[in-house]
Amino acid sequence: MRESPNRRAVMVGLFVMGGLIFLISGVLMVGNLHETFKSKVTIVTFFEDVNGLQAGNNIWFSGVKVGTIKEIRFHSRKAVEVTMRVDEKTQEYIKKDANVKLSTDGLIGNKILVIYGGSEKFGPIEDGDTLQVENAVSQEDMIKILHESNKNLMSITADFKTISKKLMSVKAPWENY
Repeated sequence: MRESPNRRAVMVGLFVMGGLIFLISGVLMVGNLHETFKSKVTIVTFFEDVNGLQAGNNIWFSGVKVGTIKEIRFHSRKAVEVTMRVDEKTQEYIKKDANVKLSTDGLIGNKILVIYGGSEKFGPIEDGDTLQVENAVSQEDMIKILHESNKNLMSITADFKTISKKLMSVKAPWENY
């Protein structure tokens, strides 16, 4: 028995449509594009140095991912404006006096922003609010501190050598007899 051309066209069409639905749902799940349809609140903060932070990086609050970085742009010569999009359902928990700090995510070292603190005296954040930044010690700062400490240790060691040589050259009182 021979298959009709219309039946074959319908089967091919259904197969192609199923494939497209599977592809679109896969892209939405893997690419976190389903987050696009959630209501968001836009807040900003200003950093002196974003140290590799990029648009699309995550924002965390109390160990929970609450949003992503929307945009990073220069505000002035000494300030970089970071625009954040935070889930509207977490808005009530993040207070206007909360702080933001730059951190890393796991061993890979992807940069993230961490929102923390905030008191009940202040209301929840609103669209367009600005949060204060806590300047964390960067790796470069730690290396500078270690370098300075190393210089100090070398100076102390040199002084100790000088003192010990002088002590060794002095004769003990009992050696004079």
